[in-house]
Amino acid sequence: MFNTNTEKKMPITFNVVPKKNPQQPDNPLKYYANIVGEGKTTLADLAKYAATVSTVSKADILAVLESTFSKIADDVADGKIVYVGEYFTLQAGGSSEGKDTPDEVSASSIKSVKTIFRPGKMIKDALKLATYKKKE
Repeated sequence: MFNTNTEKKMPITFNVVPKKNPQQPDNPLKYYANIVGEGKTTLADLAKYAATVSTVSKADILAVLESTFSKIADDVADGKIVYVGEYFTLQAGGSSEGKDTPDEVSASSIKSVKTIFRPGKMIKDALKLATYKKKE
């Protein structure tokens, strides 16, 4: 496990967005905080970081990460629920067209497929400690 306690934590950025209540469109607008992504972390960034806190090279770590995420993708595509420790779970989900009888439901009834991501304890705990800043 990586110890991230010594890393400087950056606040999560949000902007302000006006929204109408669709149930009461004549009511005045209300303003909400909308969290926005800032920056990015790549697989190479993860491997570089892991190399700085371990005795394993960046290239070796990158090879392990690539093969791990490839296996995760294959298993999700096979319909498995993939548990990644206390970090997260992934599985396939989707929506389908409604039919009048069970016999009418088939694979062609499936209209969209998505990935369902569920954060685990480690990510939930990290978000509880997050700070926030308004985008300038």
